[in-house]
Amino acid sequence: VSAPVSPPDTPPDTPPPAAAPVPAPVPARAAGADTGTDTARGTRTSTDAATGAGNGTGNRISADTVREVLVDTVAEKTGYPADLVDPGLDLEAELGIDSIKRVQMIGVVQDRFPELPVVRPEQLGELRTIDQLVGHLVGEAGAADPKAPSPAAEFRSAAGEERTRRHRVELVGLPPADRLARPFPAEPVAVVADRGEPHATALAGRLAHEGWTVRRVDLSAYTDIGALEEEFAAATSGPLHLALAVLGTEPDALAAERRLTETVLFAKHARNGLRTGGAHRAAFVTLTRLDGGLGLLGTAEPEAALVGGAGGVVKTLAAEEPELFCRAVDLHPGLDADTSADLLLAELHDAASDTLEVGVDASGTRRTVTPGRHPARTASSEVDVHGAPKPLVTADDVFVVLGGGRGITALCVAALAEHCPARFLLLGRSPLDQEPEWAAAVPDADLKAAVVARLRSGGDRPDPGEAERRYGALRAQREIRATLARIEAAGGTATYHSVDVTDAGAVRAVLAGHRVTGVVHGAGVLADAPLAHKTAEQVERVCSPKLRGLTTVLGAVDPAGLRHLVLFTSVAGLLGNAGQADYAAANEALCRFAASWRHRRPGQHVVAIDWGAWDGGMVGPELRELFTSRGVRLLAPATGARAFVEQFAADALDETRVLVGEAEPLYGTRPAAAPALVARRSLDGLERDPVILDHRIGAHPVLPATFGLGWLVNFAERAHPGLRVVRARDFAVHSGIVFDEGPAGDRRMELTGGEVAGDRVVVRAAVRDDGDGDRSVPVSHYAVTLELAAEAEAAPALPVRPSGTGAADASGLYTGAAQFHGPQLQGMREILEFTAERLVVRCRLADRTVADGAFAGRAHSPVLADVLLQGPSVLGGRVLGQACLPLGIAQADYYAPLPDDRDFLLVADEPRRADGGLTVNATAVDPSGRVLVRFTGVTFVATPAMSDKFAEAVAHWQNRTTAADTLPGNGRGSPN
Repeated sequence: VSAPVSPPDTPPDTPPPAAAPVPAPVPARAAGADTGTDTARGTRTSTDAATGAGNGTGNRISADTVREVLVDTVAEKTGYPADLVDPGLDLEAELGIDSIKRVQMIGVVQDRFPELPVVRPEQLGELRTIDQLVGHLVGEAGAADPKAPSPAAEFRSAAGEERTRRHRVELVGLPPADRLARPFPAEPVAVVADRGEPHATALAGRLAHEGWTVRRVDLSAYTDIGALEEEFAAATSGPLHLALAVLGTEPDALAAERRLTETVLFAKHARNGLRTGGAHRAAFVTLTRLDGGLGLLGTAEPEAALVGGAGGVVKTLAAEEPELFCRAVDLHPGLDADTSADLLLAELHDAASDTLEVGVDASGTRRTVTPGRHPARTASSEVDVHGAPKPLVTADDVFVVLGGGRGITALCVAALAEHCPARFLLLGRSPLDQEPEWAAAVPDADLKAAVVARLRSGGDRPDPGEAERRYGALRAQREIRATLARIEAAGGTATYHSVDVTDAGAVRAVLAGHRVTGVVHGAGVLADAPLAHKTAEQVERVCSPKLRGLTTVLGAVDPAGLRHLVLFTSVAGLLGNAGQADYAAANEALCRFAASWRHRRPGQHVVAIDWGAWDGGMVGPELRELFTSRGVRLLAPATGARAFVEQFAADALDETRVLVGEAEPLYGTRPAAAPALVARRSLDGLERDPVILDHRIGAHPVLPATFGLGWLVNFAERAHPGLRVVRARDFAVHSGIVFDEGPAGDRRMELTGGEVAGDRVVVRAAVRDDGDGDRSVPVSHYAVTLELAAEAEAAPALPVRPSGTGAADASGLYTGAAQFHGPQLQGMREILEFTAERLVVRCRLADRTVADGAFAGRAHSPVLADVLLQGPSVLGGRVLGQACLPLGIAQADYYAPLPDDRDFLLVADEPRRADGGLTVNATAVDPSGRVLVRFTGVTFVATPAMSDKFAEAVAHWQNRTTAADTLPGNGRGSPN
């Protein structure tokens, strides 16, 4: 987040890498949701709003009153005298009021008049003048519905702090798609935008064969972007169920920029038809054929890989239109047309809507990017704000820094200069002229007023736009001089060159004679607006310095002499952000370029840094509070600069892409229920997984109950992006799945339409067979009621004070057949207390990914959770006198994930006989006494033959003859 976007003729040298002008607020809760307020405490009713109750007048608020407050606020925020603020002027183009300041303006008005309606972010893009804002606020004040809760009331809380994490951004495996039964209507409509590629033609034909009405837009037929927009509008009018953009590889950055512009404009127009598609799925999908890994495997040519930035458009649309199914698909270019069509149809029918990007390689293996909405974990570390970084940079290094004159990029390279006296060639578009005498002695705080006074001295009424341009130019020059001075003071050498970084000839002239060893690309421009208001000019203005700026500079240096290539990218591209489709696309394109460049030059240090939201620039107290209340931790400038320097250290040189900041999107998540879903999942191959083989009861492996629960948790969470299961109720094992002979086949998954209850969504989920010839009713395997929320409740404390005389080795519980589990599931380490009423065990187990996480949730590991059932089973065996198995859990509460390969305590207690069996509680507690997961009312049943089956299973894993059968990490069930 930084200063407002300058007018087109003087774009800023360095917009914020994590530009998030305003975090999109969470939409209002559903009716009946608990907002934490009530009428007695001041909640306004529609009658209050219409009469102006609460403003002390009892009368409707006048337009003149609101206009006066807005004019005064603009004057305060911009430094212009109020008499220059014409209510009819365009707030951004003529007054320099960007989206950040508009939020601040609205905040002031709503503090003064809380009965006025909330202005949503998408409305801010439409309300361009003070008069339009007044018309909206006053015209809507008498609306029939009560005022929605303020966005701040919906945001999560988190304290800002300087500690920041660095996350590896990488590809992770995905399981095969769970196929929905009928996501689209009987006569669906698709629009395919492509350039006549053969595989696009094959896809369109396949869709038509499947019963789709297909309209094609031939992008190659349009050289005029305005005419293309008209065609997009015509083709996407009316109900639409699929908008498919097919992007071929392009030879250079200019062509890639055109493809990304077309994709943004296609999304702009398609969204209207998709929103009217009815109750069925409506999908916006992009298709590329880079490397089968979303361009991140690096096998595509660097400039050809830039079209992978289309994923940024997809993620932006998902943020702006969360009810749509959005996905960027990248297929391996070696796949034939028929196979490609099959794979694309599988993605269209995927039950999971949390995965916005999917790559499919030549073998059919699916991958996505993490961090992201998909819950896969990624490696992370904390930025060391106190240590002494040791960057592998020397005094012989010469860096070209795009956008290095001011802003965040300047801050970072100055920090690098403090550790190594390198040379820096700073490139920016702002001219560095001699400051006029009248301004030389004016402090920064008074500079805008001095500009206005200077313009007034000419006798005419100053134009605010002209005043903003002159003020911006003077401020830019001061910042550039300060950057040069700071680098020189640190021991480095710096020169500034005013140049258009997209002008190849000008860039070559500046760099001629310099032996460049490093490039830092932090240049860029912002033009934030919802997709509905995006223009081709805005997209070009944003993408050009990012894409052509990079390739122009690299074309002017000797690539063989480069040691470092560092690209500033953004969390807005990685995770999406409303209003930033072009910015997200440009940043995602750079990440693909980095992967391809490194693939061809493995000896060079190449990294794309996805920056989180910076605490600087225009982030004042109001916005800081807004971000903090959203749970967005702002990146302290000094910490971010330190992270930049650390990226040059030896232990970071293998990182091609990292996220610096929190792995959370800048937009909010509200409790929104998905419709009822029915899907199918194949279990084929699961019977060969080492973890499943270690869960043998008697002669055959059996799917663990925690996998059955995790199956349903996974299904529900992936249908509700941004939400996680925080509670499971009435989980029941009706008929376990036994892997006896042959393939396991498919199972049917069912999810009811959810009900919103306060800040939670409640669903019922089940796994069934389809039934066979003799059964009229499908066999039910598992069923549960799940509660999902954006965050878990605060974890309770449970101090554990074992009453035993000392710790005892727990391995005998496995070798002695008190439990049957093989080595991959043996997590009980030491018995700390064991009575007829309570068992306390120290546990530790390395988590293992089974079936690419298809049976896991955000806080539910099916492998680690199995340990929580083992302890109660041991206690139940002591009470009942024979081995017992779990058949249900009355309630499971998830506060935090169980630790991977770290100690936790398991407390099994309160055994109660019931219905011929036993119920036991199980609680996992971390070493500090914080509850992680609690299973209440775990139901166990015992049979006379169960002890013999346990003994048979133990004998089986003990008698394995090959070391590979027992070593952790073998096969699909490998440690994370």
